[in-house]
Amino acid sequence: MRANSSTWRATDMGRAGPAMGVSRSAAFLTAGGMVEFALQFLLPVILVRQLDPDGFGQYRYLTLMLGTALALAPAFMPQALYYFLPRAGGRQLTVIGNAAAWLACMGLVVAFLVSPVSPLAGELLGALHRATHGLSALYLGLSVLLTIVTTLAIAEGRILWHCSTELALALLRTALVATAAVLSHDIAWVVAALVLDATLRLAVLAAYLLTRPGGARLRCEPASLLAQLRYALPFAAGGSLFAMRAQADGWIAASAMPPQVFAAFTIGAVVLPVATLIRQPINSAMLPHLNRAFAAGARAEVHALLLKGNGAATLLLAPLACALILLAPEIVALVYTERYLAAVPVMRLYLLLVVLQSVAVGFAMPALDMGRLALRINLAGLALSVTLSLAGVHRFGLAGAALGSVAAFLLCELANARAVGKVLERPWRAMFPLRLAGLVLGACVAGILAAAWWAPAFGADPWRSLGGKLGVYAAATLVLFAAGGGLGELRRLSAPFAVAGVAPVAVRPPSA
Repeated sequence: MRANSSTWRATDMGRAGPAMGVSRSAAFLTAGGMVEFALQFLLPVILVRQLDPDGFGQYRYLTLMLGTALALAPAFMPQALYYFLPRAGGRQLTVIGNAAAWLACMGLVVAFLVSPVSPLAGELLGALHRATHGLSALYLGLSVLLTIVTTLAIAEGRILWHCSTELALALLRTALVATAAVLSHDIAWVVAALVLDATLRLAVLAAYLLTRPGGARLRCEPASLLAQLRYALPFAAGGSLFAMRAQADGWIAASAMPPQVFAAFTIGAVVLPVATLIRQPINSAMLPHLNRAFAAGARAEVHALLLKGNGAATLLLAPLACALILLAPEIVALVYTERYLAAVPVMRLYLLLVVLQSVAVGFAMPALDMGRLALRINLAGLALSVTLSLAGVHRFGLAGAALGSVAAFLLCELANARAVGKVLERPWRAMFPLRLAGLVLGACVAGILAAAWWAPAFGADPWRSLGGKLGVYAAATLVLFAAGGGLGELRRLSAPFAVAGVAPVAVRPPSA
């Protein structure tokens, strides 16, 4: 189906009018993600000053359980909406209803498992449940149900709705939790504020369903629910393995090191969400277009979209990660004090992983219905990550525990590129915008070297050093990027392109 403008029309998605272009979608989602990331970073800074050590420890334990629950319980059903909604025709309400029913059931399961009657309940879980008067279980159960909010509006093309409501709710959540902490200094009131935030999000979800074209009468049909699960479960298993791979380093470090050294390791790992901050909005903006293109049999379009997404991620993510590599000592000293400077090598290794994630192609495998292969790749990646991290922590100490994630991600992405390239009938190297990536990384490395050469001139003061090094890095990187032809790559990235037989998208792929 062709469009009259440079974007897809989405009447098949249950709404009228032209869809927002990929570039604008990614820009809105990235901006919203950056604000939410900043607010998420701010909350622990407030809570650590307002709660006593036991209360703050219980809050961190709650966030750990939340991360585990969200990694396992949704079973990829929210993300599967990207695949099923473009193909659903008049059955979109059934697809949404099936996902909502699954998430509601899994929310109840999670709430039971984190309650004192659960066979998994231990001392820490029981203490948290008592301290929060049971609200911790309610919050975790609601959080699982609300994972549908992260994808539904995006999958239906309502980007502005998603961004505006998420921004408003993130600001409100921060205000509620901070106020509860400042006024009460009690973990129970903090969790009560989180439950109130979850309740408000449920109300917003209801408002979305009531205002979406096509109505809000959700239905659940067991047969179609099973079809959605058959599609989603291989990706859910792969995602769980990926999450375990990401957490394996921490578990290995915790088992091999005393608590104060492990604390430094966790500080080094705080930069990992930077990749999600940039990459996830781009992926979310790309997946509906990838699914429609692949469903239409437009493999050339899928390839062009992959190059475009990786080009945009490289331009945004690689310079930011390289700047953080340069400034890691100053960041640790200023935010976490000089007692934790041992975190710097760990932080730099994880930032190398962030750079690699700028050209990842594994996110496209759900759109290409490659769930079982993704599962096998992630299983191999988990085994490799654990093996290398175990060897690394004993050979290299603190930083060695991070080696497994970096090496496993690199090898898994090479396997992903080969598999995706085979489906698209392209060589694996063609999955990456090699010229653009080389240009960006070359300019960034040169900027790091220039800033390091000038560093002695800025003295020992961390603020002065941070500002001076950042200024030299930014100037050198921008000049070298422009001199190497970067402006031409930017023009290619922002120009429209089209593939015969399918609607054009708003951006031409960068040079492969």
